[in-house]
Amino acid sequence: MTATADPSRAEFEQLLRFYADSGLDFALDAEPGDRFEAPAPPAQPAVARPAPSAPNQEPAAGRPAANLAQPARIPDDQAVGLAQQTADGAADLDALRAAVEAFEGCNLKRSARSTIFEGGTRGAHVMLVGAAPSRDDDKNGEAFSGIDGILLGKMLAAIGLDSKADIYAGFCVPWTVPGGERPTPLHMKICAPLLHRQIALARPRLIVALGNAASQQLHGSKKTIMQLRGTWAETDFGAGAVPVTALFDPAFLREQPRFKRMAWLDLLALKKRLTGDGNTA
Repeated sequence: MTATADPSRAEFEQLLRFYADSGLDFALDAEPGDRFEAPAPPAQPAVARPAPSAPNQEPAAGRPAANLAQPARIPDDQAVGLAQQTADGAADLDALRAAVEAFEGCNLKRSARSTIFEGGTRGAHVMLVGAAPSRDDDKNGEAFSGIDGILLGKMLAAIGLDSKADIYAGFCVPWTVPGGERPTPLHMKICAPLLHRQIALARPRLIVALGNAASQQLHGSKKTIMQLRGTWAETDFGAGAVPVTALFDPAFLREQPRFKRMAWLDLLALKKRLTGDGNTA
């Protein structure tokens, strides 16, 4: 067997340079040692754990009982029925809002900070419906807030509408989706009865769906926003037919500004509908 030559000084310098570039720039000990031959660390003494309390044990006096239990997950096939029961049991918007805030049938509620049921002013002629609250909405506890809300306000102001006073707002799903993603078809299906009841109780003169997901949901169509924008459909959500149209979502317009011209044409058509040249003044 051929003996291996000792490393040269240049090889040592190259190795040290590699260590330094890797962030290994100090020694652990003054003398080198073989870590593979190092003795095992002494075993740590076992820590006594308190015995679990009995299920029905009363909390100590003056100390509230901890409530760490999470609500049991409701199967998907039951969640839609529960949402329908929740919606049917609400006699007005206040009752529906309280019921939505207590609703446990959608898993998005577990990760969201806020339940964004509505925005704007009740009784407004125009109802805007988005797919789901944005991360800014979830953080602020307010519908259409943040940078997208600012852009939406400018869009509406261009046709003479105030985003607070002249608009009532809602969402297909009242909880934000992690990562800013759109709700899944299952999320939309579960929450549809809640939105339909909200529309029936709010009784807007017309509805504007913002973005692709909300447009497909409210039109009951698989057509894209490109096909639905600028069109009107009469849809009954439980209190008579309501005209529904579609606009680009502000977040989409920020990412794709070339579509702002098309959005402006859609806004002008909406203004025309509202000022008496249509059927919804």
